[in-house]
Amino acid sequence: MNRNDNRPTGTYGVDLRKRTCDCGKFQAFHLPCSHVIAACESIRQDYTIHIPDVFKIQHVFKVYQQSFQILPHQDNWPQYRGATLCHDENMRRKKRGRPNSTRIRTEMDDVEKEKRMCGICREVGHIRSKCPNVVVPSNRPP
Repeated sequence: MNRNDNRPTGTYGVDLRKRTCDCGKFQAFHLPCSHVIAACESIRQDYTIHIPDVFKIQHVFKVYQQSFQILPHQDNWPQYRGATLCHDENMRRKKRGRPNSTRIRTEMDDVEKEKRMCGICREVGHIRSKCPNVVVPSNRPP
């Protein structure tokens, strides 16, 4: 089992005073990454001091200690009059002509284009509908 999540193996520098780690997760998410936890463990420091208060459970509980205003009875709500946003048709781009191809060309597309060959006599220079070697019956029904 590979636990690196496709990250290169090696060492990561951690600066606990500046709150930085070379992996970038500590700065991006403002939460200790595994490297910060390992660094705190090596100096026998509690890693939870690097977690901001807004992520701690005590802070979340304080939010719900406040009282919420009771919603008025549904009969007292303002009447709904429908959506008020309308799009402007003049702002829409008009697509004209054949759509552009989004296919990405590769070296396989650089093969020399072969000349067209007849499907009947396999000669170069004409196609099946114009083949001179086809015998056309003279007594066709009208």
